Amino acid sequence: MTNPIIETNKATVARFLAGTHSPNIDDVAVIDDTVVPHIACHGFPGFPNEEFFDRESYKAFFRIFRQSFSDMSFETLKTIATEDFVSAHWEIWATHSGEFQGIQPDGARVVFDGIALYRMEDGKIAETWLTINEPLLISQLGKGRARAA
Repeated sequence: MTNPIIETNKATVARFLAGTHSPNIDDVAVIDDTVVPHIACHGFPGFPNEEFFDRESYKAFFRIFRQSFSDMSFETLKTIATEDFVSAHWEIWATHSGEFQGIQPDGARVVFDGIALYRMEDGKIAETWLTINEPLLISQLGKGRARAA
């Protein structure tokens, strides 16, 4: 027997991930429908203490990220959900097309993965903990066009 709360939470996160990683950056507007206004986010590079607490900052993160990495393909590898939390393990393939953490773009194709844990409130994302495999990502940047696939 399926639990409707868990299914709602999983569907919300799937919709959020699809919109925030869509080829159309305007799809980040999905944040307005899937995230509470008082969102708390942890582990986001580029923000003071890697944290922020509002939906507009969440949108800004994805817009900035998409300026650094284009031609992105995104896949959710595994989702685990309870009534209060959804965890997603994902993988991204992208082109390094804009500065990221001070590293100038070189057009290289990169691949990296990460995990996001979402705390849910009434079917919406209320808190996010993000862990990017940053050592893997950084190790692929700034190597020159010769290694681009």
